[in-house]
Amino acid sequence: MDGPSWTAARSRPAQRRAPALVVALVVVLLAAEGAAYGTATGTALYFTVLGLAVVAAWAGVSRGGRQLPAVLVALGVTLTGAGDVVWQVQTSLTGSGADLGVADVLYLGSYVALGAALALMARTCHADRDQQVSGWIDALVVFVAALLVVWELSIATTVQDPTLGGLDRVVLSLYPALDAALIGLVVRLLATRRHGERASLAVAVACACWLFSDVVYLLDVDADDLGSLLDAGWLLGSVLLAVAAWPAASRPAAGDDAGHAVSGLARLAVCLGALLVPPTTELVIDWTGGEDAAGAVFTAMVTLTVLVFVRAALLVRGEAAARALVRSRERFAAKLTAHSSDAVLVLSRDGRLLSDPTPLATLLGATPSGLSTTADALRLAGVDTDLADALFARAVAARGRVVDAELPTRHRGEDRWVGVRLVDLSRDPDVGGVVVHVTDVTGRRRAEEALAHSVLHDGLTGLANRALFTDRVGQALRRTVRGGGSVAVLSLDLDGFKAVNDSLGHAAGDALLREVATRLRAAVRADDTVARLGGDEFAVLVEQTGEGDDEALLAAARALEVLARPVPLPGGPVTVSASVGVAVGRGGVAGESLIGDADLALYAAKLDGRNRVQRFEPGMRAAALAARELEQELRGAVDRGEFRLAYQPVIGLADRRVTGFEALLRWDNPRLGPVTPDRFVPVAEAAGLMDEIGAWVLREACTTAAVWRHRHPGAGPFTMAVNVSATQLTSPDLVGSIAHALAESGLPAGALVLEVTETALVGDPGRAAACLSALRALGVRLALDDFGTGYSSLAHLRQFTVDVLKIDRSFVSSMAEGEPLPAIVRGTIDLGRTLGLEVLAEGVEHEHQARLLAEGRCDTAQGYLFARPLEACDAEALLLEEAAARAGVPAIVPLRSAPRALTRPA
Repeated sequence: MDGPSWTAARSRPAQRRAPALVVALVVVLLAAEGAAYGTATGTALYFTVLGLAVVAAWAGVSRGGRQLPAVLVALGVTLTGAGDVVWQVQTSLTGSGADLGVADVLYLGSYVALGAALALMARTCHADRDQQVSGWIDALVVFVAALLVVWELSIATTVQDPTLGGLDRVVLSLYPALDAALIGLVVRLLATRRHGERASLAVAVACACWLFSDVVYLLDVDADDLGSLLDAGWLLGSVLLAVAAWPAASRPAAGDDAGHAVSGLARLAVCLGALLVPPTTELVIDWTGGEDAAGAVFTAMVTLTVLVFVRAALLVRGEAAARALVRSRERFAAKLTAHSSDAVLVLSRDGRLLSDPTPLATLLGATPSGLSTTADALRLAGVDTDLADALFARAVAARGRVVDAELPTRHRGEDRWVGVRLVDLSRDPDVGGVVVHVTDVTGRRRAEEALAHSVLHDGLTGLANRALFTDRVGQALRRTVRGGGSVAVLSLDLDGFKAVNDSLGHAAGDALLREVATRLRAAVRADDTVARLGGDEFAVLVEQTGEGDDEALLAAARALEVLARPVPLPGGPVTVSASVGVAVGRGGVAGESLIGDADLALYAAKLDGRNRVQRFEPGMRAAALAARELEQELRGAVDRGEFRLAYQPVIGLADRRVTGFEALLRWDNPRLGPVTPDRFVPVAEAAGLMDEIGAWVLREACTTAAVWRHRHPGAGPFTMAVNVSATQLTSPDLVGSIAHALAESGLPAGALVLEVTETALVGDPGRAAACLSALRALGVRLALDDFGTGYSSLAHLRQFTVDVLKIDRSFVSSMAEGEPLPAIVRGTIDLGRTLGLEVLAEGVEHEHQARLLAEGRCDTAQGYLFARPLEACDAEALLLEEAAARAGVPAIVPLRSAPRALTRPA
């Protein structure tokens, strides 16, 4: 325990012990003083006790913080003691203390001080004005009754004594009158006294002691046999007043009630009892044969009657105010109940309604008629009776402890929830039953359900989100342990969604995702789970009866079929495809692992060209790791300058002259070394990096071609061909990127050839056709690469307008020496010439292939027969050689990597 707390703990018992010790000492001294009354020892003991009382009173004032009532009490004790000292001195000097003097002034001053203290002590206990007035009336009633008694006992005799002067009569009459006033003030103080408060009792007993001594003194001043008793009364009164000045006496005892000790009925009994004093006094006078006091008795009776009437009127008014307050609170509670969302009922232990059923009826929107039992209330609420009975039994068995529950209800065809709080207060006299608090919690429960739905479902499409999908996959896998079968996860990713978002806006993209969600739900079985995992990635959970993947592959095929139909959007209809990865598992496979396998299969499907279904194979993990490694290295490769272009010449077969170049992308990674395009291009397309890389290729190729045309005009006009991937065709930035590259480099649009493959066009033919039209509007030339290897090639020529047909190398490699030109190659050349297109053959590696193509009137060719892909300096050297040849001037050009010499026709 710390210092201050320890000190306070010690000081409180000390404060309580100090007055007790003083009282004990005083009792001993009073006994000794009574035994030695009339002697010098008795006088010394008398003043010793009186001095101790004065010292104790002021010590209490000091300890109590110098409160004004305590100061006045101590002052009263001091004036009394001073009066006794002066009276003793006067008696010693004159031989008699009967004459009036300074002592009487001091005595009367002590009465005034003590009366003021009592008035202050009583006032601090009242807060209401009517209570203050009632307290003063109680004091006046007691004062009048006491004054009538002391009038008959002493004051009347004193007033009628002819031997006393007028001032003597007044002063001697003031003593009992002031005692009566103090008794009235004490009654007023006791009416407001709190349990455990000792000050009021001490002051009351002290005033009673003084009243006794004063009255006896006035009745028989010279009664020697009562002298010690009179001194004891005065001394005990002073000592008790000293005790009242201590703070421990004015503080209620620990654990006592802080309310008023005297009830209203007890105070009324005091007032009514005072009315008995006048007739009782008259009876005593008649019985003893005393002088007639009808006037005093009548005056006292009238005064008391008026005071008691006023007191009763105040009680009646207070009762009316209390009743009005109760009625106001009842109306207040009724209005709160009428407009409250809660209902409070009181039921007996046997289920009878003990309170008004209106709150429950109001809560449920029904009429309260016919409600008398719990069964009626349950019927109205729509609560299951078994649940309600069990809950009621729990509340009764809980013996006063609160029981909470939420019960489902069905009222007027609507599912609702009510919160119920029960507590058995049957033993409480104010309640006498089981209190049932009913609250409609339907709104909260629905909000909780909506919150739970939002936590586990996608906000845009309403499909399950990743957390819910993973949980359901895990549950499905656990079911296969008990019931057999297998679980398939389909991971779907939309092809070209970014282009829709970028070209038509996010609102159109959101509409597309919602439509895709609707179609996927329609394409799978009712018990299959469709989820949106994020962005344009969806997943489907298929629970299969067998262990193969037939059902999963059928579901994937249906998904691709429904997604192939055009989707009407505000910006126009769009067609999207999807890449699908399928993974099958059962038993102890983790849900996250199965979903991860499906993602790997999806990644492989995207690398293979999109718009296809790929089943998971164990080797895909290694391939996926390698692809992700490539993807990480690809990010930032443009900024790090790791890409370069190689240029493969395009040769005219008629004169073997250079007519153009094809720019081929090369990547030299510091960590991985040279990486071929067939490895990194699919990864770049799947990762969405092809737009950035393609833009760099366009800028670099256009700039190089423009510089070469400016430096070597003698080489004649030539073209620069750049490959465009399928993802670039769907990008809304492609046309702008090409226009910017042409403008920045100064290359004529007709010198740029954009090569697209058939597979890049069939993904979204409508969008591809629109993109090719916009490119032709720029003036660039278009080449259809790998012609004849795809499906419906002739249909593509009709739908897509191009300038160049490129015969795939697979057809050229089949041309054997000594055999005629294959029919498919001849047909392609004839088709191109018929349509007015330039025909270019790829992969020419032998002279007989070049000769057959030239004889078949193929326009141009490229391949290792003429030159491998050249570095920029070697390609420029080739242009310099071409310019010299055209001018008929031999050129000596140092080549860093000597290309194969171009074969001129004889």
